[in-house]
Amino acid sequence: MKTSICSVVSMLVLAAPLAGVAQQLKPNELRTNVPGTTTTVAPPKDFDPLNASDQDLEYHGFPPRPDENAAPTAYASWKSAIVASKTRIVPKLEVTNVFHGPAKGKAGLANTPKAGSNTLEFYNWSGYVNRDSATAYGSSSFYFVYADFVVPVARQAFGVCTGGWDWESSWVGIDGYGSPDVMQAGIEADAYCNGSTTASYYSPWFEWYPNGETRITNLGIAPGDDYFVEVWSTSNTVGHAYLVNRNTNTAVSITFGAPAGTHLVGNTAEWVVERPTVGGAFATLTNYIADPFWYAYAETFGGSVVDVGSATSQPMIMLDNSGNPISYPTLLGPTAFLMQDEGSAF
Repeated sequence: MKTSICSVVSMLVLAAPLAGVAQQLKPNELRTNVPGTTTTVAPPKDFDPLNASDQDLEYHGFPPRPDENAAPTAYASWKSAIVASKTRIVPKLEVTNVFHGPAKGKAGLANTPKAGSNTLEFYNWSGYVNRDSATAYGSSSFYFVYADFVVPVARQAFGVCTGGWDWESSWVGIDGYGSPDVMQAGIEADAYCNGSTTASYYSPWFEWYPNGETRITNLGIAPGDDYFVEVWSTSNTVGHAYLVNRNTNTAVSITFGAPAGTHLVGNTAEWVVERPTVGGAFATLTNYIADPFWYAYAETFGGSVVDVGSATSQPMIMLDNSGNPISYPTLLGPTAFLMQDEGSAF
């Protein structure tokens, strides 16, 4: 049975990062090296998350559980990720000046579909977005969103040495289409080339824009790893992220606060490959070739479940600065899609 939004908020109120107020933690909660961000330590060895109450799951830092009867496939994917969470780490965090902002198209924050289709075009986002009727944080707002995806191999764009870094991020999030904030978590896959020097960089991260990306530097990651990522909220200013590296059976649970003056609405959920903003401009997109997403679900506080194949979900194509398509999704089934870039063999 789902816990009501009021009950969830009351359970987390002591842990909520509040500006100017000494933060009181739960007994199993730890401060991290980034102020206002906490983590929940591993539960006791005899704790059974698959049969625990919603309240006990929340207390021990696990993500919300889909209803097994109403959404059996969503539940199965959640269960698989929880079973894979063998080791819970205490994260080491690094705040960056990399920003994953709202979707930006030719019309600004919002955009209209491409003529004759349901496809949206943006300069920074590609993937899928689902919109609902929420105008303020409440029962119709998205409660959580999650997906599995594969860490791509980071290559310089189109085999050309750009003399610096190219960037790619795969993430799930809430808000950001037609709104100024985004609560999100995912991974980055970046490639560097300058003359004969080449390098690559990979990291999981979370963010509540307009704050920048915060990297989780000690959660292992490598190309080809299967990552489960979920984000959810327990008030309009308290967010959570749960990331699992299925290849290493390692997980982390994060609680973080909204930037000052920012409040979640929860009217969109998204599954995205993005070229972030670095140095005040859209970065060059890494030649990531292909990135499959599956078990891409979201649920509202009212219990409505959607996925990328839902009639209300819209595909998004990413454009370069000249308006040419460079990253796009192909739907593979009700809950799965393949992201490809312009350098893919298609």
